[in-house]
Amino acid sequence: MQEIYFWKKAPFIRLLFSLIAGILVQWFCQLVPVVWYAMFAGALLILISFFYFPLFTRYRLGFLNGVATLLPFIAIGALLVWHHDIRNTKNWIGNHIKGNISYIATLEETPVEKTKSFKADASITHLVENEKVIPVKGKIILYFKKDSLRLSLAYGSQIIFKKPLQEIKNSGNPGGFDYKRYSLFHGITHQVYLASEEFIALLETNQKWVPAFLNTVREKVLNILRNNIQGDKETGLAEALLIGYKGYLDKTLVQSLPSRVCTWD
Repeated sequence: MQEIYFWKKAPFIRLLFSLIAGILVQWFCQLVPVVWYAMFAGALLILISFFYFPLFTRYRLGFLNGVATLLPFIAIGALLVWHHDIRNTKNWIGNHIKGNISYIATLEETPVEKTKSFKADASITHLVENEKVIPVKGKIILYFKKDSLRLSLAYGSQIIFKKPLQEIKNSGNPGGFDYKRYSLFHGITHQVYLASEEFIALLETNQKWVPAFLNTVREKVLNILRNNIQGDKETGLAEALLIGYKGYLDKTLVQSLPSRVCTWD
């Protein structure tokens, strides 16, 4: 009886591995998308051509047909990585960093109190250069000096500032946690530390109803946990485990696990 291999019984596994291979190759090699589009088109051309080959020829070239079936999935995996990398967006903020410009940022969350600052993720929506407003895309981490939140900032609040953005970098310790890559996975590439005189809070807010609703629910859940769990460490751990909120997670525990660590916290 002819042996039936696992990958013949589950052909979807081969397609999944091909997709993963494309993702890994693109992430580490950063090839231009035309390479993957050419691979995708070439593989489709081979597959279509097989229908016009004699049956015996198709049998002899069965291996080539199998490879041509996997190549489109490799290309799709690579193209997914390329299109989801914010750095490949035409109006990414990293392509517009220069002197004498102002940034308009929208807070993606309510600022969280840290040891030395308040921290919040934000989206840069526009640049102001020579009185010209330019739409851009990109996410940053905002750090506010503890005396700077004289105004109530929350999800959807907008601020304008001129302080240059700093690219997120790793600590430099060999084998340390790759914070830069972790942030990039979330679309975050830059950060900035702002004192009270370095930004202006705009009156207009920029909220979307679904994130606003989810943010309200999260705050209510956090208040319930904080009112019913004693101890800051225990509360922070419960918030992280139950709803994935790590804003109040103990710093010692954070540093012992793959988490978001920053020197400004």
